[in-house]
Amino acid sequence: MTAVLRPPAPAPAGTRARRSTAGWQLVAALGLATAGGLHVAAAVDHLSAGELAVGFFLLTALAQAGFAAWLVLGAWAGTRAGAGPVGLALLGTAGLLTLYVLAHTTGLLDAFAVHEAATGHAHDVPGRETVAVDPVTGVRFADGMPVGSAGPVAMDGLPASSAGHGPEAVGTAVVAAELLTLAALAALLPAPGRRRALDALVVLAGVAWALWLTGVLG
Repeated sequence: MTAVLRPPAPAPAGTRARRSTAGWQLVAALGLATAGGLHVAAAVDHLSAGELAVGFFLLTALAQAGFAAWLVLGAWAGTRAGAGPVGLALLGTAGLLTLYVLAHTTGLLDAFAVHEAATGHAHDVPGRETVAVDPVTGVRFADGMPVGSAGPVAMDGLPASSAGHGPEAVGTAVVAAELLTLAALAALLPAPGRRRALDALVVLAGVAWALWLTGVLG
């Protein structure tokens, strides 16, 4: 008799759903752990900005690392993350992204900002003046340099200062990690909650775009 090889039976729907859930939990954990590590780097970068800024970054990193560990343990044990904690993490991640947009398009958080200076990083701390001096001539850059010309010189005026400051490499990486986290957390929500969460994120993105278009966000 000739043995007939039959294809393996497909995995039950419940098994496939558990595997998909575990996969999304691991993706969300990866995004959260990455963002947490980058927030530690941001805390080091903001040491001169004061204890409030450093504490915020470290507490954020601790919360993200803790939730990432919880998701990994749940995926390993085969348990689905509850909708409540997932929704809370999604709201927190969206809030962090909103803070990032405000910090880099407005002057609301300039007290905790970091910008590049000639001698490294300098922080916009209230009450401290940063003076840049030409090491050759000893002239302050703010006072201007003499122009060696006897004739008229056309001046186009000083460039207008921007209210915000450009994104840093660490901040850009954090945004990428948190966007990945948002997508994974939304996938972990039940179908009705997932639709509402995605609708809310689309509305939030639309509001941000409208504010940028009208000049409210620089």
